[in-house]
Amino acid sequence: MQGDLFPKIPATALPDGFLVKPGFLPPNRQITLLAEVLRVIAEAPLAQARTPMGGLTAAAMSNCGTVGWWSDRKGYRYQAQCPGTGRPWPKMPEAFLAVVRDAVADTPWPAFVPDACLINYYAPGAKMGLHQDKDERDFSQPIVTVCLGDDADFLIGGAARRDPTRAIVVRSGDVLIMGGDSRMRFHGIRKIYPGTSALAGVDGRFSLTFRKAL
Repeated sequence: MQGDLFPKIPATALPDGFLVKPGFLPPNRQITLLAEVLRVIAEAPLAQARTPMGGLTAAAMSNCGTVGWWSDRKGYRYQAQCPGTGRPWPKMPEAFLAVVRDAVADTPWPAFVPDACLINYYAPGAKMGLHQDKDERDFSQPIVTVCLGDDADFLIGGAARRDPTRAIVVRSGDVLIMGGDSRMRFHGIRKIYPGTSALAGVDGRFSLTFRKAL
């Protein structure tokens, strides 16, 4: 039913540099990635980050790689240690790197190699407001997002927060890439659709967001 209610937007209607790869990951690769996600968050537990204004993010977060993205009253930044444990973030799993290599192979960024993966977990009801990913050093590098779990409305906007947005339903196994003219577009998550996960045991949505931070 979801496919009938929310038809996929034709590639010709997408902004330049914004690539959507529906169903890119078959079920077996999704299961492999989920196992690695669970291993990472066992070592660096999910937690809601505090924003500089004092609120908490709706999504719970963890990271793996050389550095991880975090936020508190000091501001938004990448750091080498997990704030909950004081230890380095877990190493980036090879299965993560393999997915990224495959996803960018036919794009304008075939040499992209991430050094950070932000793992966002959206419980049913969680959202993420419109924002830009702008804490990285090199904006010529894309952002690659892998979706696992429940369907969600992904919002893609423009260069300013007030610009019009469009909603794209993303599903488990989908991959999104924001690069080039779309690298600094505002984007967010409007809604999670509970009970739509194609992965057994996932209640909610994991978003694996790969960046070149340093």
